[in-house]
This record gives sequence, C-alpha cells and structure tokens, in this order.
Amino acid sequence: MSGRHPRDELGRVLPHASWPADRQAPGELELVRRFCNSINRENGAERFGTSAALDRWLASEGQPPVHASRAGLLRVIALRESLHHLVVANATGTDDRGAWDSLAAVAGEISFRVTRSRDAVELQPTGTAVDVLIGRMLATVLASHRDGSFARLKACRNCHWVVFDPSKNRSSRWCSMTACGGRHNAREYRRRIRSAG
Repeated sequence: MSGRHPRDELGRVLPHASWPADRQAPGELELVRRFCNSINRENGAERFGTSAALDRWLASEGQPPVHASRAGLLRVIALRESLHHLVVANATGTDDRGAWDSLAAVAGEISFRVTRSRDAVELQPTGTAVDVLIGRMLATVLASHRDGSFARLKACRNCHWVVFDPSKNRSSRWCSMTACGGRHNAREYRRRIRSAG
C-alpha cells in the first residue's frame, strides 16, 4: 500500500494530499486543506523540507513556484503551523486566539492591492512570491471564516490529517471511518470486551 503513496526526501510516506476524496473542501479552501496536509504528523514526513521541494509541491497543485529563501521557507512552514492550530481548534470547538495571533504575525507584513473583476472587488497580495502565496492563503482563510466554511476544516482527532467536515451537524471527528475512525472503534470494542470479561 505504501508504494502507492508519495514519499518525502527521507523516504517517509505521505498520503496523497487529496485523500480522502469525500472530505475535500469547496473552492480555494481545498488548496488550504492540501497545504495543511503537506506534513504527515504521524511519521514526520515533510513535503517542504527544502525550497525545491516546496516548489515541486506547488507545481503538483498547479501553482507557480516561489523559489523561497531559507527565511521564506520558514515563513511558509510557520503559516502551515498556525493553520494547523486553527483546524485543531475547529475540531475541538474551541477558539484558539493564540493561533489567530500567530497567523496575523506570519502575514503581518503582506500588502494587498485592490482589483476589480466583472462583478467583484478583490484584494490581491503583492510582494515576493512567498508573500503572494501567504497572502493568497490568508485571503482564502478569511473569506471562508466569514462564510462559515472554515469552521468545517478540521484536524482528525487521531492523526491530525486535515479534512472538510460535510456532516449536517458538523460532528465529524476522524479523517476517515476506514482509517482513524475504524481504528478508534476497534480499540473501543476491545476495551469493552476486556471490561466485560
């Protein structure tokens, strides 16, 4: 099974960023979800180990390269970590003000220009390519926060893989019932059997 999954530069397995297919986010929020899933928090596999690796990931997502300096790469990773704290908070139903502060700190120097398309006025990030990437992610997060869809972006309570919660009551807890949900149910079943015995 691991042969079908991509691996990082150290050979550690990374699930496909789009997995699972039934938990993808709408519109631009899907890129944010896939960005959050650029690390496997169970085994430490990292897609952004180098600037070149980040650019390869961006290319795989149909995005332009950013040719990040070491400092730029660290900003991108800091953005991902801030977003991770936010999606963990979404999963637990808490408000992580520190994570919002951290997100603001990462994006604090980003500038935007106002543009007008046919039927909307938009903010376009400016600056270095890293600034544009961070600004685009930030703009997507803020827009989805306003329309309520960001609250459905959650980290699995077991593996912390980020998924979009499509349930009506927003009660999903696992990346997938065939993965972490199934493992949780099996553990609970074994626990009940031991308790009954």
